Amino acid sequence: MIPIPSTFKKYSAYFNEHDLKGKIRYVAGKAGAWLVYDALILFYLLKDKNVPARNKMVMVAALGYFILPADLLADIIPVLGFTDDIAFLSFAVSTVSSYLTPEIKEKAMIALGASHSGKLPGLG
Repeated sequence: MIPIPSTFKKYSAYFNEHDLKGKIRYVAGKAGAWLVYDALILFYLLKDKNVPARNKMVMVAALGYFILPADLLADIIPVLGFTDDIAFLSFAVSTVSSYLTPEIKEKAMIALGASHSGKLPGLG
């Protein structure tokens, strides 16, 4: 069982599809593809009925933190600005990796390719 700290609940409040889409478009041109890919993996896993609610709470918290405008390391700081986002998203992906299917990976790859245009399949 995954413990859900109060900080996870706090960050979960920042998650919504509209802001996630905007953040992905913003980050796609500034950070590495792996950051956007992890966010997309989590987004598509959220829609999977096989993932338990407790795991989804971790994913929502990680995506909420990713969206959060003022996180621990400001995203405007070159190189370092996204390291905290990478850490939180990577943690969340590793937490739910047993639920990751080839279909989810494919959806995330397709959306990653479209992330610069802002036309993200299934996202707001």
